[in-house]
Amino acid sequence: MSQLDTPGNQTLALAGVFQSVHLCKSLATTGMCSQDEFEATLGSILTVDTDRVIDAYGGSPAALKPGLRVLSNQLGGQGEVRDLDIARYTLLLVQLGGNVMRDAGTIEQLKAGIARAQSLDFEVSDPTLVSNLANLYRSAISHLSPRIMVSGDPKHLNNSETASKIRAVLLGGLRSVVLWRQCGGSRINLLLARGRYVRTAQEILNA
Repeated sequence: MSQLDTPGNQTLALAGVFQSVHLCKSLATTGMCSQDEFEATLGSILTVDTDRVIDAYGGSPAALKPGLRVLSNQLGGQGEVRDLDIARYTLLLVQLGGNVMRDAGTIEQLKAGIARAQSLDFEVSDPTLVSNLANLYRSAISHLSPRIMVSGDPKHLNNSETASKIRAVLLGGLRSVVLWRQCGGSRINLLLARGRYVRTAQEILNA
């Protein structure tokens, strides 16, 4: 069992996945999203060398509270509070993240692309940096299986700035999937450990 392999770390990283897909849906359907959530998700992509899971999201669980709430609703709520789009995107990201981790060429391409993004002297939400991360997703990830087909309002999906934000948050979701797996998370956990994730999320939210 690694130092990262704890229920708390798994839950935080999984909340990062749910937060990214929540952002994806919000952007695709309304063209807007929470700026704080957006910056926390993109910041996690650029924070690759850390000994603490929470440092990938700015060092405080507060940045992941929206994702923790979505996690609780999706894994612990009744059918009427679950969002089928968020469930679909999450499962696809988890599967895609596993495929990425087994592809050495893609991993090297992502490492190089993230290093280039880190070298840019821009705020994390600057359009230039967002575009850079979106292009990295498009070049390194979009051709891999399974492909994530985002549903939403065509006027937002066809807006180049919004489309870049969607690709960037999906890249952030993949970052969280990789971190979750490094913490011991697996697809079977989503079935067998749902209650544990929900309890841990509530403990973090109530702390």
